[in-house]
Amino acid sequence: MSDGMRKEKAERFARLMAEARDLGLEVREVDSTKPWGGYIRFRRASLGSFLAAYWRGIQVRDADLDLDAKLLLVAPRHRLSLQSHARRSELWRVLEGPAVVSMGPSENELDQRLVRPGKVVTLPCGWVHRVSAPDNGWAILAEFWQHEDPADPSDENDIIRYEDDYGRAVNGDGAGSST
Repeated sequence: MSDGMRKEKAERFARLMAEARDLGLEVREVDSTKPWGGYIRFRRASLGSFLAAYWRGIQVRDADLDLDAKLLLVAPRHRLSLQSHARRSELWRVLEGPAVVSMGPSENELDQRLVRPGKVVTLPCGWVHRVSAPDNGWAILAEFWQHEDPADPSDENDIIRYEDDYGRAVNGDGAGSST
């Protein structure tokens, strides 16, 4: 990543962190070290504020459950690994973009679409998916997980990785490393 891109990345994280504080959101974790960009994860106590800020007008199933809420920042010309999850579904709302989303029931049945800001993508549990940013700009998404079994909630290790641009473990059959 060039010095200019690193500076732009730091500025975007700083802007979104300030916005989150202004919205009353409590940050649980920030990871700006991801090669594709990074994320800001919010504390459970901030779920109501997160939904009010980023999901106005969207019906959320089981909003009282422990939904893992975060913002994903995807750098221009970068993408997350092609992945799936065994214990969670995900919802993405594009805040800035557009974003390019690939998704389908298997690696061989992927639909790719350009998703504009304000639009929501629902990723069923087990579906293969990835998000990328186009060449000319960042994609920023509000994401939350819906745990399929609240007694066995998903975590960052619930990832099956099929393809990865950054040399992280590709397994297609189980364990993987985080987003």
